[in-house]
Amino acid sequence: MEHDRMKRSLGHLGIPVADYRVLKLLPLIYVAWADGKMDLVKRERIHAFAAQEYDLSAAGVAVLERWLTQRPGPEYISEGLHDIFLLATAEDDMEIDFSELPGLLTYAERIADNTGTALNRERAASACTERALEEVARELHIDHGESWATLLNELQ
Repeated sequence: MEHDRMKRSLGHLGIPVADYRVLKLLPLIYVAWADGKMDLVKRERIHAFAAQEYDLSAAGVAVLERWLTQRPGPEYISEGLHDIFLLATAEDDMEIDFSELPGLLTYAERIADNTGTALNRERAASACTERALEEVARELHIDHGESWATLLNELQ
Protein backbone atom coordinates (compact mmCIF):
# COMPACT_ATOMS: atom_id res chain seq x y z
CA MET A 1 0.00 0.00 0.00
CA GLU A 2 1.15 3.51 -0.66
CA HIS A 3 1.92 4.88 2.79
CA ASP A 4 1.75 8.51 1.62
CA ARG A 5 -1.68 7.98 0.08
CA MET A 6 -2.99 6.63 3.38
CA LYS A 7 -1.49 9.55 5.30
CA ARG A 8 -3.26 11.97 2.94
CA SER A 9 -6.56 10.15 3.29
CA LEU A 10 -6.31 10.02 7.09
CA GLY A 11 -5.51 13.73 7.10
CA HIS A 12 -8.52 14.38 4.89
CA LEU A 13 -10.68 12.41 7.34
CA GLY A 14 -9.26 14.34 10.30
CA ILE A 15 -7.62 11.27 11.81
CA PRO A 16 -4.06 11.53 13.17
CA VAL A 17 -1.87 8.89 11.52
CA ALA A 18 -0.94 7.42 14.91
CA ASP A 19 -4.65 6.88 15.60
CA TYR A 20 -5.51 5.09 12.34
CA ARG A 21 -7.06 2.20 14.32
CA VAL A 22 -10.02 4.45 15.20
CA LEU A 23 -11.14 3.73 11.63
CA LYS A 24 -12.23 0.30 12.86
CA LEU A 25 -15.06 2.05 14.70
CA LEU A 26 -16.39 3.74 11.57
CA PRO A 27 -18.58 0.78 10.48
CA LEU A 28 -20.25 0.86 13.90
CA ILE A 29 -20.76 4.61 13.62
CA TYR A 30 -22.23 4.32 10.13
CA VAL A 31 -24.71 1.63 11.15
CA ALA A 32 -25.60 3.44 14.38
CA TRP A 33 -26.44 6.62 12.42
CA ALA A 34 -28.32 4.74 9.66
CA ASP A 35 -31.73 5.65 11.04
CA GLY A 36 -30.73 9.32 11.28
CA LYS A 37 -30.13 9.56 15.01
CA MET A 38 -27.57 8.52 17.57
CA ASP A 39 -29.32 7.52 20.77
CA LEU A 40 -27.74 7.10 24.18
CA VAL A 41 -27.75 3.29 24.06
CA LYS A 42 -25.79 3.26 20.81
CA ARG A 43 -23.32 5.84 22.13
CA GLU A 44 -22.74 3.84 25.31
CA ARG A 45 -22.28 0.57 23.41
CA ILE A 46 -19.78 2.12 21.00
CA HIS A 47 -17.87 3.77 23.87
CA ALA A 48 -17.75 0.46 25.75
CA PHE A 49 -16.53 -1.39 22.67
CA ALA A 50 -13.86 1.24 21.96
CA ALA A 51 -12.64 1.18 25.56
CA GLN A 52 -12.54 -2.63 25.64
CA GLU A 53 -10.95 -3.22 22.23
CA TYR A 54 -8.78 -0.19 21.46
CA ASP A 55 -6.31 1.91 23.35
CA LEU A 56 -7.25 5.25 21.80
CA SER A 57 -5.22 8.36 22.48
CA ALA A 58 -6.96 11.61 23.39
CA ALA A 59 -6.89 12.53 19.69
CA GLY A 60 -8.49 9.19 18.76
CA VAL A 61 -11.21 9.69 21.38
CA ALA A 62 -11.82 13.18 19.97
CA VAL A 63 -12.37 11.67 16.50
CA LEU A 64 -14.80 9.14 17.98
CA GLU A 65 -16.67 11.88 19.86
CA ARG A 66 -16.99 13.89 16.66
CA TRP A 67 -18.49 10.86 14.90
CA LEU A 68 -20.90 10.26 17.78
CA THR A 69 -22.17 13.85 17.82
CA GLN A 70 -22.03 14.76 14.10
CA ARG A 71 -23.16 12.25 11.51
CA PRO A 72 -20.36 11.66 8.99
CA GLY A 73 -21.43 12.27 5.40
CA PRO A 74 -21.65 9.56 2.72
CA GLU A 75 -18.36 10.54 1.05
CA TYR A 76 -16.58 10.47 4.40
CA ILE A 77 -18.00 7.02 5.20
CA SER A 78 -17.10 5.69 1.77
CA GLU A 79 -13.52 6.95 2.00
CA GLY A 80 -13.14 5.59 5.53
CA LEU A 81 -14.52 2.14 4.67
CA HIS A 82 -12.27 2.00 1.62
CA ASP A 83 -9.29 2.89 3.81
CA ILE A 84 -10.18 0.11 6.26
CA PHE A 85 -10.14 -2.40 3.42
CA LEU A 86 -6.83 -1.06 2.10
CA LEU A 87 -5.27 -1.24 5.56
CA ALA A 88 -6.59 -4.79 6.01
CA THR A 89 -4.96 -5.92 2.77
CA ALA A 90 -1.73 -3.92 3.16
CA GLU A 91 1.61 -5.54 3.76
CA ASP A 92 3.31 -2.59 5.42
CA ASP A 93 3.53 -1.53 9.06
CA MET A 94 0.23 0.39 9.20
CA GLU A 95 -2.31 -2.35 8.91
CA ILE A 96 -5.52 -3.81 10.20
CA ASP A 97 -5.90 -7.60 10.29
CA PHE A 98 -8.38 -8.70 7.62
CA SER A 99 -9.71 -11.39 9.98
CA GLU A 100 -11.06 -8.60 12.25
CA LEU A 101 -13.48 -7.24 9.64
CA PRO A 102 -16.30 -9.79 9.99
CA GLY A 103 -16.28 -9.20 13.75
CA LEU A 104 -16.69 -5.46 13.20
CA LEU A 105 -19.72 -6.11 11.03
CA THR A 106 -21.18 -8.47 13.63
CA TYR A 107 -20.73 -5.90 16.37
CA ALA A 108 -22.28 -3.20 14.17
CA GLU A 109 -25.28 -5.49 13.71
CA ARG A 110 -25.53 -6.00 17.48
CA ILE A 111 -25.52 -2.24 18.06
CA ALA A 112 -28.32 -1.86 15.53
CA ASP A 113 -30.39 -4.68 17.06
CA ASN A 114 -29.87 -3.94 20.74
CA THR A 115 -30.94 -0.35 21.10
CA GLY A 116 -33.61 0.82 23.50
CA THR A 117 -36.27 1.12 20.81
CA ALA A 118 -35.33 -2.12 19.06
CA LEU A 119 -36.89 -4.12 21.88
CA ASN A 120 -40.29 -2.67 21.02
CA ARG A 121 -40.17 -3.34 17.28
CA GLU A 122 -41.18 -6.48 15.47
CA ARG A 123 -38.04 -6.25 13.36
CA ALA A 124 -35.05 -4.92 15.28
CA ALA A 125 -33.00 -3.58 12.38
CA SER A 126 -34.67 -0.99 10.17
CA ALA A 127 -34.43 -1.09 6.39
CA CYS A 128 -31.94 1.82 6.55
CA THR A 129 -29.81 -0.12 9.01
CA GLU A 130 -29.92 -3.26 6.87
CA ARG A 131 -28.76 -1.22 3.86
CA ALA A 132 -25.92 0.26 5.93
CA LEU A 133 -24.85 -3.22 7.05
CA GLU A 134 -24.91 -4.45 3.45
CA GLU A 135 -22.84 -1.47 2.31
CA VAL A 136 -20.27 -2.03 5.05
CA ALA A 137 -20.00 -5.71 4.06
CA ARG A 138 -19.63 -4.80 0.38
CA GLU A 139 -16.99 -2.09 1.01
CA LEU A 140 -14.99 -4.36 3.32
CA HIS A 141 -15.33 -7.34 0.94
CA ILE A 142 -16.78 -9.66 3.55
CA ASP A 143 -19.76 -11.98 3.35
CA HIS A 144 -22.60 -10.37 5.25
CA GLY A 145 -25.13 -13.12 4.79
CA GLU A 146 -28.39 -12.33 6.47
CA SER A 147 -28.78 -10.70 9.85
CA TRP A 148 -30.29 -12.67 12.70
CA ALA A 149 -33.23 -10.29 12.69
CA THR A 150 -33.91 -11.05 9.02
CA LEU A 151 -33.57 -14.80 9.54
CA LEU A 152 -35.88 -14.81 12.55
CA ASN A 153 -38.40 -12.67 10.70
CA GLU A 154 -38.42 -15.13 7.78
CA LEU A 155 -38.95 -18.10 10.10
CA GLN A 156 -42.12 -16.60 11.59
